[in-house]
Amino acid sequence: MIPKRWGHMLKHPTQHRLVVDSVRIKIGTAGRRSGKTERAKRFVSLMSMVEQKDHNFTRRYLIGAPTNPQAMKIYWQDMIDLTKHWQHTKPNKSSQTIFIQGARDCAPSEIVIAGLDQPARTEGVPYDGLLIDEIGNCKQDAWTHNLRPTMADRGAWAWLIGVPEGKNFYYDLALQAAGGSIPKTIPGQGVTAYNPDLQMGYYSWHSADILPEKEIKNARATMDEKTYRQEFEGSFETFRGLAYYAFGNRNIDNTICYNAGQAVHIGMDFNVNPMTATFSHVKENKIYQFGEAYLENSNTAEMIEHIKGLFPTKSCIIYPDATGGAEKSNASESDIKQIRRAGFRIKSKKSNPLQKNRMADVNSVMRSDDGAIRYFVNAEKCPKMIRDWQKVERTDDGRINKKQEGQGLVHLSDAFGYFVYNYFGRSPGLPGAAGDKRKHA
Repeated sequence: MIPKRWGHMLKHPTQHRLVVDSVRIKIGTAGRRSGKTERAKRFVSLMSMVEQKDHNFTRRYLIGAPTNPQAMKIYWQDMIDLTKHWQHTKPNKSSQTIFIQGARDCAPSEIVIAGLDQPARTEGVPYDGLLIDEIGNCKQDAWTHNLRPTMADRGAWAWLIGVPEGKNFYYDLALQAAGGSIPKTIPGQGVTAYNPDLQMGYYSWHSADILPEKEIKNARATMDEKTYRQEFEGSFETFRGLAYYAFGNRNIDNTICYNAGQAVHIGMDFNVNPMTATFSHVKENKIYQFGEAYLENSNTAEMIEHIKGLFPTKSCIIYPDATGGAEKSNASESDIKQIRRAGFRIKSKKSNPLQKNRMADVNSVMRSDDGAIRYFVNAEKCPKMIRDWQKVERTDDGRINKKQEGQGLVHLSDAFGYFVYNYFGRSPGLPGAAGDKRKHA
């Protein structure tokens, strides 16, 4: 049974073409929560039951995602539920395989669910169809070296779906499928393009075509422009260059100052050189940064004494780098334990966000896609913070350029990012769902 909220999805012209087109390799770059995965689950289920090839060979279909926990969380139970009336034998969770009764006396078919963090899991057998979700977050070699060769024996089809991740190898695949130039997506209609020579097709549509208006409005209010276009319009955005590109003169207000009657929200990054912290007030979900701390050749104990000298302990809430919770060989207790022992309140999640998510969250408070500004800073009181906003760069793969630490950059903006992440929580719709085991910042 298709959930009620996907009723409109069934009428979408581009989604319909994604299913019915006789194209061997389909690239689907639609926005988040726009129905790609729901379509894909049902397509694989149908093919496993009705697709006919050689009656003597077991047909195999692979469903893959960047990590094994992701693949199992997104697909395992749903695929069991979708195929329960046609299962040949009980699903085998240890091998992550679902067995489907073959059509018209054909041999049974198999649906294998696997993570592509270890691409070797997929080797050794040919496949009749491949569904790879969040392909942009998979290793490039997983497709070129491990998956694509498995399609040769049986002329298999493939769906490569997901939200773009900058202009990486997924962008190259989309260019190939679209014939060398990615066309503009039409709101309410989507877009398709084909490359007959490579037996490839390109399909994209906006999340706004499917999701309720209030969800789109919320996403635009909590994401910066580039991230919104990537995550909800399936657009391939270039993030290289400045990490905090949303920062501008509109964020500067030199009248901001410390108010002893308000709580002090402190973002903190743990290092020996420098030890950094940012000082802000929050009012009506807007951030007003009035100060910073940049202590060279320092440690957590010295930062604690510095903060105590500036503010009453009870007025402070500290949002630290989550790695400070780990015991260190050169300290008798963790950084976070030292802060708590000193009497400060702490708000911290168990792990840090992915670097790209942290940058996106910071950019969203500087200026969201709908034009809202939720961050203001006293440039005269925070000169090193301004220097970070104006100079910290992204690398080609979208990470923070850590080589700039030698220039005295990065740490303050990291500290502020931990505050934003722990205070506001994750921006809705960003990658990193439960089961995502990719390396954190």
